[in-house]
Amino acid sequence: MFFVISTYMAKKMSKVFHKKFGKRVRELRKERGMTQEQLSLEILADNSYIANIENAHRDIPLSRIRLIAKALGVEPYELLKF
Repeated sequence: MFFVISTYMAKKMSKVFHKKFGKRVRELRKERGMTQEQLSLEILADNSYIANIENAHRDIPLSRIRLIAKALGVEPYELLKF
């Protein structure tokens, strides 16, 4: 079976993923009592990096997903539970 996804659909799916991923990062960060700044420092990123992820304004490379997961004390797949 072969699926064709339009550019519009791909962008829409990407936006949905980024929103859900950002929400999950925010939930886990707050559960651990961390600020955005603290999490940014843990992953060696600038202060706005986590805010941009949580607000779905940034793409997230796999290497950063691993760093964020480690800083939050979870496995990377747990960031994708949404």
